[in-house]
Amino acid sequence: MVELMVGIAIGMFLVAVASAIYIGSKTTYLAQDATSRLQENGRFAMDTISHDLRMSGFRGCVGQIGATPLANTLNSPNALLYDFTAPIWGSRNAGAAWSPALSAPLDAIGPLAAGDVLVVRRPTGTGWSLIAQMADGTSPLTVSATANITQGDVLLVADCAGGAVLQATNATPGALGSIEHVTGVAGVSPGLAANDLGRALANDALVWRMQTIAYYLAPSVRRAGETSLWTYTWPSYDGSPNQVELVTGVERMAVTYGVDTDGDFAADRFLDASQVADWTQVVSARVDLLLSGNADNTATSPQPYTWAGANVVPADRKLRTTISVAAALRNAVP
Repeated sequence: MVELMVGIAIGMFLVAVASAIYIGSKTTYLAQDATSRLQENGRFAMDTISHDLRMSGFRGCVGQIGATPLANTLNSPNALLYDFTAPIWGSRNAGAAWSPALSAPLDAIGPLAAGDVLVVRRPTGTGWSLIAQMADGTSPLTVSATANITQGDVLLVADCAGGAVLQATNATPGALGSIEHVTGVAGVSPGLAANDLGRALANDALVWRMQTIAYYLAPSVRRAGETSLWTYTWPSYDGSPNQVELVTGVERMAVTYGVDTDGDFAADRFLDASQVADWTQVVSARVDLLLSGNADNTATSPQPYTWAGANVVPADRKLRTTISVAAALRNAVP
């Protein structure tokens, strides 16, 4: 009997040790997995945002955008989606209202006040060279035949002296290799306010398709109760939805803008969106994100983090990390 009791005691001890090792190993694995996912999500978010920031304001071979003219021939050229003269735009909600105020389509989407709204305007894909000189500013743009350019595409045509934003208005511009840009064409939105690009461009000019992309925070549709980083893209050339949930588990987003106030193409002040008076003076931007893991009890205790200079102790036991990226806008600095 004594030997049996000793054997049972030893067996229970070994089971307890094995259980402790298993639980410890599982906890370590979950923590490492959550940390890896946080790092992966953060790296993906920042790579995507930094790429768009560095391409915002792209004007081909022109010099600094502040000294180079750009003709915007679209209807409502100052609208949020169409204002390609300003490479970047943003808004911040301090608790009472968005400043600057949101307009369509973002006002209908309803971004969460926990994050800033960041809007970048940039080209997508490669450029097409003109293969013939325009007779005048109203002439069609002649390019090699391509299936990529279709009716309604928003385009930038630029050479080293300047550029213009237009919209392809004929039915098959890419297939024909001839891009018309005339006013009053039914079914083309927003359409053109003018068909004159201001001057005739020659064979050294290139044509790119343009996009406006808005980054903002909104509730996740993948995981209930979570907040995600979303994008709204216009136009969507590949047929994907305008709204896309980019990264789940982004709780906060703050954007700071480097503003050139003296015309030397270097940032003189760093302001939030509510403080920027002239968006054409923005030459750089910094984006900060706060990401959280998807499991509440990953950590053994609440994990403090620092946000906006303040130390925060959360009520849950999620893992969190803050990441930042800073980038100069394309053609905004020497």
